[in-house]
Amino acid sequence: MTLGQKLKALLKDNRMTQEDLAERLDVSRQAVGKWVNDKGIPEVGKLVQISNLFGVSMDYLLKEDCEEKNVSKEKSVSDSGYYVSQEMLDGYLSYSRQNVKQITGGISLFVLSNVFDCFGHHSIIMSSLYWLTMIAGVIIIIWHFFQTKQYQEIKNEHLAFDDKVFGEFKKQREHRRKKYAIMIIMGVVILLTSSEIGYFLMIYFGQTAYNVFEWAADTIWLALIIWAGMSMHIDSIIIKNTEQTPKGGHMKRYRWIYVALPVTVIAVLIGMITNAWSPYAPIIILFCCLLVTTCKLFIESRDKDE
Repeated sequence: MTLGQKLKALLKDNRMTQEDLAERLDVSRQAVGKWVNDKGIPEVGKLVQISNLFGVSMDYLLKEDCEEKNVSKEKSVSDSGYYVSQEMLDGYLSYSRQNVKQITGGISLFVLSNVFDCFGHHSIIMSSLYWLTMIAGVIIIIWHFFQTKQYQEIKNEHLAFDDKVFGEFKKQREHRRKKYAIMIIMGVVILLTSSEIGYFLMIYFGQTAYNVFEWAADTIWLALIIWAGMSMHIDSIIIKNTEQTPKGGHMKRYRWIYVALPVTVIAVLIGMITNAWSPYAPIIILFCCLLVTTCKLFIESRDKDE
């Protein structure tokens, strides 16, 4: 049997269509059609994914004279994780970073639109810019959440990498973490110093200059923190789903951190727009919670070492 014939049989046995297989492998329907009709051969990474998906050996797929699937042997391979090639990893990171740009850009436009409102509603041009910018930000955010989600296997499955690929990813991640830490520090500095700088501008240049600067500064520090936080979360998904961690471990207690960041951002935005509370209050609360959590982790780590 050829590779195409074996794929047809595997699809039939598992009640899957070519579209289902294409979606699982993150390839086009046409590519699967070529494989099934013996007009093309998948790359090595895709072959490993097919092997893991159906629980068959690579020999069974590639050798026409091999009819033994070696299911029992391949179960251990399948259990090792969902194989991610360098190409798929690069695609996931590129896709995720594009999502970060969309969310950060949408929120930034939404907040920045208030700059045009500082010049008063009497100017038709400024009023138009205010509404156009705000609507553009809302549209970008809504459009993002209605897009078809990709790379769900990477987010939900236990992952398996080549040692070289995963090692290089961890090196790059450490380099990116330093950059993201600097971005967060810059965001916090801008947040803490913007009021004093804005007060100086108000004394020498008037209330309008103060309002414009405040909204611009709020846009910058929000964008920096959102960008860095989401980007760090993207990398952490890879690490978490690759390194085997016991389910129900103590780290589940700290998953609230991933929810706390967007909730804090929303609370800050509401505070800035409605003046219902100080925009700094949610950040101070989050900072205090993170400080307590850090202390707990430090104490638990010390007790474990002892």
